[in-house]
Amino acid sequence: MLLSDSKCGDKIKIKDFIGEDIILRKIEAMGLRKGDTFEILRIWGRNFLLKNGIGKIVVSSSIAKNIEVELIGKSTKGCVCKGCRRRWGWFKF
Repeated sequence: MLLSDSKCGDKIKIKDFIGEDIILRKIEAMGLRKGDTFEILRIWGRNFLLKNGIGKIVVSSSIAKNIEVELIGKSTKGCVCKGCRRRWGWFKF
C-alpha cells in the first residue's frame, strides 16, 4: 500500500521507498526513515499532514506515491478534515 492511498486517521509504518534516486534523497532529507510510524492527521488537497510523536511533517502527493507503507491501525478520534466532516443546513463548520 502506498502513502497516497492512505486515509485520514490511519496509523502507518514506513516499509520501503520506491522511485528514482533524486526523490529518495528528498525523502531522506525530510527525515523519513524505514520503520518510522506515523498517524495521518489531515489530508489537504494533495498534501498529507503526518504526526510522529510530537513532530509533524507535511508530505506532498507526488512524494507520497513513492513511499510504501503498512497499515497498523486506525485512530479512535474522529476525523477533523474538511472533506471528512459531515455538513448540514446553513451551518458549515
